[in-house]
Amino acid sequence: MKKTVLAALCTLTFASNSVWADFIDDSSVAVTARNFYLDRNFTDPEVKQSAARQWSQGFILNAKSGYTDGPVGLGVDLYAGAGFNLWGKEGYQGTSLMPVDKNGDPADSFGKIGLTAKAKVSQTEIKAGTLFPNTPVLVGSPARLLPQIYRGVALESKDLENFKLEAGYVDRVTHRDSTNWEKIKLSGANMKYPSVETSGLHYAGGYYYFNPERVVGLFYGNLHEVYDQYTLWVKNTYHFDDRYSVFNDFRYFRTVDEGAALAGNIDNHHGNMIVGVGIDNHKISGGYIHNSGDTGFPYLSGGEANTFIDSWASDFLNPNEKAWSIRYDYDFKDQLPGLKLMTRYTKGSDIHLENLKPGQELEERKFGIELSYQLKSTPLKGLFIRLRHEDYKNDFGPMATFKTAKEQRVNIDYTWKFK
Repeated sequence: MKKTVLAALCTLTFASNSVWADFIDDSSVAVTARNFYLDRNFTDPEVKQSAARQWSQGFILNAKSGYTDGPVGLGVDLYAGAGFNLWGKEGYQGTSLMPVDKNGDPADSFGKIGLTAKAKVSQTEIKAGTLFPNTPVLVGSPARLLPQIYRGVALESKDLENFKLEAGYVDRVTHRDSTNWEKIKLSGANMKYPSVETSGLHYAGGYYYFNPERVVGLFYGNLHEVYDQYTLWVKNTYHFDDRYSVFNDFRYFRTVDEGAALAGNIDNHHGNMIVGVGIDNHKISGGYIHNSGDTGFPYLSGGEANTFIDSWASDFLNPNEKAWSIRYDYDFKDQLPGLKLMTRYTKGSDIHLENLKPGQELEERKFGIELSYQLKSTPLKGLFIRLRHEDYKNDFGPMATFKTAKEQRVNIDYTWKFK
């Protein structure tokens, strides 16, 4: 990957001034200052650690060039991130905000940097180096102080009308609270699977857009010698008029073990669906999750799966789990533009976790509320504030990855865009 980036840089260095024009004119630079406080209090008396608690300050630089002129446009992107521990100490690890040593003591600071070489022909773009994937089968999690990043090659094409096609290969990952490039692992959450390492993951798929708000996606992902995963994604929003709309989001995943089956038997059907209605500033939606097959839904360590339940304290992806959810959103655009409210309740049941509590049917539930504010049309319009609270309970026992807890998060982001 390093040789690829250096080759692109050398090519750009010797290009003519006319070739450089779009490379510079279409470039952009953004810096985000992110203040993050996470406080997860474990309320089960059997859990040894009382809380996971930390307050950190991060800075994220994203510098993206345009493309050189010519049949093949070349460019390069730069990412840099730095995090600083404002408060946090041994015994409160588990926030994934900062690296910790073997004793659980957080680092005072950490940082990472990545380069991405890119080339473009017509509407087809290929990138090599540092990647921030967001596909149905591979997600680089942005949900902490610094994002999770992957190393690999990714292709995206929009040359076919109404289609967006994607393919890629990744072989290393730097997690949200790490500076090291590591082999990709399968998540062992709730002891559903062993946390095995693999040589990489490749994927291919695409979306067909009937219109900007009606899309169908098909994807395939292969975690080498672990699993094959097939995904169907259907999303649609229909506006009756300026006041009324309906929407739905359906996602189906079929995952089976593959090759050497390093994690053992994998046999999972996972479907989730959400339907809702929008009335003026209100949105009300209901969702359902269905897991079947011999095992739970597999996904990669250090991140999350691309399902519609954005849960902070759990994943609702356990063997045989069935869950339902109800959500309410309100946009205060008529009272205070930029202010939004979201609240959601989700309950999962019929859960089988044989490595934790064999022969039992288990349950989990959560209630969450979020208030966010994005300043608009002011000198501080780059400021974004988000306050979140979640109350989560289960009967999985103290050895589970996801434990009964009450959680608060405070995120304050300020982004400067220089171009």
